[in-house]
Amino acid sequence: MRHPPVPLPMPDRNIHEEAVTAWRAGWAGSLAQTALLDLFERALDALWQRAHMSLGEMTLMAIVDRVLHQGGEKYPHLAQLKVETSGVHFGELRHSAQELDRVMLEESLVFLVYELLRVFGSLTGEILTPGLHAELHKVRVPASQGGKP
Repeated sequence: MRHPPVPLPMPDRNIHEEAVTAWRAGWAGSLAQTALLDLFERALDALWQRAHMSLGEMTLMAIVDRVLHQGGEKYPHLAQLKVETSGVHFGELRHSAQELDRVMLEESLVFLVYELLRVFGSLTGEILTPGLHAELHKVRVPASQGGKP
């Protein structure tokens, strides 16, 4: 007697990677360092504001600080970002950004956003995920920098 073939397991979708990739469509790899910093600072602020409603200040600061620490191990320049009660501050990184390789800077900032989404999702059973993804997609590249209106 023949048995039907056993279906192979499908790899799990990575909804956070998909969201970040969709967000970057149209501008990935095309922005200068200053424009990248502006965009990602606004993106992190949007994620911060959305997560703050559910997680509270201390929990949010601890999560973001941990993700920044992990990011800093992989991308040392991320250690220049500071977490305060109002969010992530890019001040020190702005001063050194022009000296960094643009591709590596973008890669590190993408890693940071992805990792924050992943950790928030993991810690909350993905309850915050739809709202966080929606907030991320609201952050646009200004038309003056080549973004869509």
